[in-house]
Amino acid sequence: MVVLWDGYVSDELMGTFAPIVAFSFNSLFRLVVAHLLFLVTSNASSSAVTVQPSLPIQAVQFAIAMLVMDAWQYFVHRYMHQNKFLYRHIHSQHHRLVVPYAIGALYNHPLEGLLLDTVGGAISFLVSGMTARTAVFFFCFAVVKTVDDHCGLWLPGNIFHLFFQNNTAYHDIHHQLQGTKFNYSQPFFSIWDKLLGTYVPYRLVKRPEGGFEARLIKD
Repeated sequence: MVVLWDGYVSDELMGTFAPIVAFSFNSLFRLVVAHLLFLVTSNASSSAVTVQPSLPIQAVQFAIAMLVMDAWQYFVHRYMHQNKFLYRHIHSQHHRLVVPYAIGALYNHPLEGLLLDTVGGAISFLVSGMTARTAVFFFCFAVVKTVDDHCGLWLPGNIFHLFFQNNTAYHDIHHQLQGTKFNYSQPFFSIWDKLLGTYVPYRLVKRPEGGFEARLIKD
């Protein structure tokens, strides 16, 4: 295999730099798609100001968007693992991160970013009926949650760990070599894994050198 940066940039530097480039490119692409989606779904000919729904209605829209995004990402994510061609050429890029870290949350193939995140986000936005302003908060929340799931840190007082079973340790199991066929659910709940038999339990083991390690509980 020809390594283009051989002799110019170290593998260690490239291993840090590549996820940042992929993250920036994918984020820019999603920004463009989101802007186009808002233009298409908004009434450009109307000068009326969009009225935000009441907070309870926005909360319901948030919940609907979370459930829709979870369903979309579970089935697309699982299929990318089961289809050898898609895994080898698309999804395996993300699984180069055997030990996940925050910036690697959106380190994936551009096509995966389009199918999994951009299309899933667009469907969640359309089905929930939320306004563009509400969608900004929802997508920011989803990105922060995804980054936390990949950060590899079990920090005390983390609100995501308090409210979501699908958390850092849950997704860390999926990135381990023995866990790639389990815990597909992302980014919010573990519903689909439990319904369809792809959930695997785990435990947190305290390491002698400090911190915790997520380990599968084998039958």
